[in-house]
Amino acid sequence: MEPEQAKDRTKALLNVIETMYELRIVNLEEVIEAITGRTQDEAKILTICTALNTWVALNAAPGGEVEIPVEVVNGLAGKIIL
Repeated sequence: MEPEQAKDRTKALLNVIETMYELRIVNLEEVIEAITGRTQDEAKILTICTALNTWVALNAAPGGEVEIPVEVVNGLAGKIIL
């Protein structure tokens, strides 16, 4: 997948998380860069975003804002991208 396609796909998946929990990821661009800087593989992006969905479900209050620590993104990505 091309870099811009990977960024668009990642943004779309993170937007789904925002919609599901009615919240805003305040560092959205930073999270997108962290993910696509490590992989541009569509399946791995989906897996990382699925893991982030779980993290948001456990750590964010619906209807507000959340900042996903880049350390969390990197930790999840490191376990998924072997």
